[in-house]
Amino acid sequence: MRTALLRGQEHLGLGRVACVAEGQCAIALSQGGAAKTYGHKHPNEDCVGFASGSASTLLALADGHAGCEASQLAIEKLLEHPAPSWTANGIESRDWEALARETFAELHTEIVACSTRSGSEARTTLALALISPEAGHVAWATSGDSHVFRVDDRAEELGAARPEARYFLGSPTLATTDLDLRCGTAPLAGLRAVVLATDGLSERNIGVADPVGAAGAAVERALEVEPRLRPLTAARGLAETALEAQRDNRAGDNIATAVFWNKPV
Repeated sequence: MRTALLRGQEHLGLGRVACVAEGQCAIALSQGGAAKTYGHKHPNEDCVGFASGSASTLLALADGHAGCEASQLAIEKLLEHPAPSWTANGIESRDWEALARETFAELHTEIVACSTRSGSEARTTLALALISPEAGHVAWATSGDSHVFRVDDRAEELGAARPEARYFLGSPTLATTDLDLRCGTAPLAGLRAVVLATDGLSERNIGVADPVGAAGAAVERALEVEPRLRPLTAARGLAETALEAQRDNRAGDNIATAVFWNKPV
């Protein structure tokens, strides 16, 4: 299994974008395009990673709140377990909802336990996609306002956030049975890319007005470069689009993106 990880606490500086790309995967992370105008504990509280195995590829990102500890823990634990099993063996569509709920519940419980021991108030959103070419599907799950998009000739968001939902993994008053988890599977056939992004792309008066359109445009622009550069171009391009909007709005937020390009590169 090949993995990559970008931790917010290690990537600071307004306007800078850190990227990692390998094969059909790319991830990008930035502190933002402008200073945050809301209360926060760390300049960059997002985290993003991917794992690629013989059967499947996992993309995952998390948007931390009240610190970077919860988002980092969520992504690190996913890459440690269950990523090795998922990427080596894949999953059946019929098993996905139960697996997703079990995984998110375990992560929530672990974050709460770690926060209790350390006195941290950190919590996080989480979005992931498991792409299984042989099975022909994308299994996705999200808790919070981070995004999962499928992009073919147009872009579509999978499991859009409900504004009223209680979604932070690691919130000590939130029972595992009350997690706002949206999950499902979608056909892989015909897709150009699977794209994930944190809400630095979409936050009102900070990010872009049309996040779905921005994801589609990033993939469309990537078609103009040679195939091996398309995942990186899409991931970095979407992050840069968010940074530009934040500069225009004079209000910033962290932004993480992840892309799986559904063609051999």
